[in-house]
Amino acid sequence: MSYFFNPSGGQEVSEERLKVAEVQFDAMNQTFNNILKGCLEKCIPHEGYGETELNKGEMECIDRCVAKLHYSNRLIGAYAQTQGFGPEKYLPHYDKMLSKTDDQ
Repeated sequence: MSYFFNPSGGQEVSEERLKVAEVQFDAMNQTFNNILKGCLEKCIPHEGYGETELNKGEMECIDRCVAKLHYSNRLIGAYAQTQGFGPEKYLPHYDKMLSKTDDQ
């Protein structure tokens, strides 16, 4: 049978792994949205802005800003992993997020 008809390829997917993946996705999604919001605030003028499209300078500013923040986020994440930083120990709201996915 092809991969298209059976994408899991006979592997079982545990509910616990799905919940962790959902929490990770939500966290990454929230991080990206916060980065984008901050970059939009920084790069796009608020007063008298009436254009429907971004100009080249604004697009470049947003691209550089998102790239810098994403890179720094990856560096901090890598450092946290090497130091044994775990969400169960240092992030009390992690349990709330897991229990929220349990309720759904």
